[in-house]
Amino acid sequence: MRVLLPAVLVLVAACSSASDASVVPGASDDGGSSPKAVAVGNAPSEGPTSAKVVVVEFGDFECPFCGEEEPIVTQMLTDYEGRIRFVFKEFPLASIHPYAELAAEAALAANAQGKFWPYHDALYANQTALSRSSLDKYATDVGLDLTKFDAALDNGTFASAVAADVAQGSALGVGGTPTFFINGIAVVGAVPYSDLQSVIDAQLAK
Repeated sequence: MRVLLPAVLVLVAACSSASDASVVPGASDDGGSSPKAVAVGNAPSEGPTSAKVVVVEFGDFECPFCGEEEPIVTQMLTDYEGRIRFVFKEFPLASIHPYAELAAEAALAANAQGKFWPYHDALYANQTALSRSSLDKYATDVGLDLTKFDAALDNGTFASAVAADVAQGSALGVGGTPTFFINGIAVVGAVPYSDLQSVIDAQLAK
């Protein structure tokens, strides 16, 4: 989706592989100078496909700033129910988060069984416990077929899908998580709710 509004530049905390402290200013690599055309594909999503506003998040389940932003995302989905579509893209920062990549694959394995969002919520609720045994526990907790789930992880069934999301994000200038694109407008990092609201409201008013 292409939009004409300028991208939003937000300087906030975000996880980034460019920083060994996991905290960098939350600007996109291109300085936030232009909106982006973000292909949604078959990524997990909530909300009507015909929604006027599409919010795409590139996230990392081990990133503390993504976890910090989750209540805000939940509030956004409640307040704009039926008016926006929310899409989640995997962007594990494997160089600083050793469990993030397998967690991303696990989330897509859950998606294949129709349980992405419950599993997504379980991962964010347990960010410091993302070992393989923990991933299996959450799979059981949300009612997944554990045999199919384990086979997907053992065989790397969704590794290429995770890599494709990372490649897409990198091409869009994503350098840290969370990064949001609201109708292609970049909002980067753990931002206040009002920052997301202002962009969404402007897009809904068009």
